[in-house]
Amino acid sequence: MQAPERASMESKHENRGAGAVRTRGNASEREMPMPAAAEDAEAAEPRVVAPLGPGQPGAAVAILQTGDVPALVGQAATMDHVEDAWLRSGVPTTWLKHQWKQEACIEYMTAQAHRMLEPEIRDAALRCLLQILRLSTWSQSGWCKAALLLDRYCAKVGVNPQLLPMICVALVKIVSKFEGTAGRGITQECWRPCAEWLGAWLVSAGYDVPEATQELVFKQEIAVLQALKWDLPDPCAQQWSLIFMTRFALLAGPSLQGLQRMEQKLLCLASIVIRHHQQSSPMLSHGMLALGLLCLCMVEAGLLPLEELKPDDVSAEEWRDLYLESWPSGRAPRCSLTATQWAWAFGMLMLSTGLRKAELQTSARHASAVLGEAVRRVRQAQ
Repeated sequence: MQAPERASMESKHENRGAGAVRTRGNASEREMPMPAAAEDAEAAEPRVVAPLGPGQPGAAVAILQTGDVPALVGQAATMDHVEDAWLRSGVPTTWLKHQWKQEACIEYMTAQAHRMLEPEIRDAALRCLLQILRLSTWSQSGWCKAALLLDRYCAKVGVNPQLLPMICVALVKIVSKFEGTAGRGITQECWRPCAEWLGAWLVSAGYDVPEATQELVFKQEIAVLQALKWDLPDPCAQQWSLIFMTRFALLAGPSLQGLQRMEQKLLCLASIVIRHHQQSSPMLSHGMLALGLLCLCMVEAGLLPLEELKPDDVSAEEWRDLYLESWPSGRAPRCSLTATQWAWAFGMLMLSTGLRKAELQTSARHASAVLGEAVRRVRQAQ
């Protein structure tokens, strides 16, 4: 994921500390608001407190309080202090708009990928990537990026299952180099057992799989890079989740507490869907997947009423059943905010994602479908 260059902006913003938010420079490292009492962190429900004063990012909440939220979205989005905070965190609106345009193409490519690679084979490949993760210092987001690259590569050229063990190792090496780790921890002793496991699985499925060697892995690494024209990687679902949560948290300031727990659940659900997705429902781009899961997490956290995310062509009963089938807890959600308060939250969600209500409803519907399928597969495997 390429973040916008910020070096030229340092001098412009260095004297604007009153309206800035202290961050560490990117979405994955910023600090999130926590419940007031540490012992209640797990059970704390999101609650609304007084907004910040003028000139601070949380002041957007005060603007959203003054009237109809959708009508004021454009006004709030142009506030200098909000954009300044997003820029300093590496997630400005201009970059977000550009990335959404890219996602429109990626969504089509991702859907094609799942018609080119049989679900059982893709599942085995993702398990191989997970094994490499567990045997090395590779990050969870690295696995998510590799899964995205696998789908993109399949969509572009298709994959010969015989070469899949080498391709998986090549994807790991590509992602680790992009992350700046240069493959540290991804040694031959680490990846060879994983490649051998996948090779044995493919042999049992009737494929003639060659032995995974350094030379074959290197050839596949070059093949992947050339097929994707060295344009990689796009933000994966975990990165998109952190982008949305960063923008939402900075916009809300300390007005909403309990966001860290919601973020952790969002990241977990994204991994579950990617790991257990099958062909029976359409696969979303990672950006739309993260967006839909964020909407569902806000409902589960009590920040939004479920009916506000109901698509127009679905009845209230059907929408409720779809949510309950998809949500691991199987509990009926209850909004803990007043109508005015959840309207602020919805307005901030639109600002944070750069999308309108209808688009949020569509993403929530599709996310419910793929999450429900993933939850059923997990339960069947238990």
